[in-house]
Amino acid sequence: MSTQRTVCAGRKATVLACVYVGLIAAATAARGAAGLHSDQTQAVLFFLSFPGSLLVTTFLVLPLGALTGSSGAETVSPYGPMLHLVGGAALNVLIACAAVNAFRRARIACRNK
Repeated sequence: MSTQRTVCAGRKATVLACVYVGLIAAATAARGAAGLHSDQTQAVLFFLSFPGSLLVTTFLVLPLGALTGSSGAETVSPYGPMLHLVGGAALNVLIACAAVNAFRRARIACRNK
């Protein structure tokens, strides 16, 4: 019975993660299609993908910009923050998955002692 419950919970978590990343991507694409550059929805989207978007910016976007020699300021695109937001949301899912797995392993290790 617990195996069935775990499989069902795993499917629900996968669907929830896909919906989260999909909503962030859809909202960012809608902002880009509307031609919005800087508004309140961008701040909300950055908040919703917070630790991941900061990590993607720090460890992916800025080093790539330094390697290519472009600061990114010369090209303003309404789809510009899409990499930051969608990548951050996907990274948030991976961080949550790793935290849950670590908690489960620690709980199993405590039970076996």
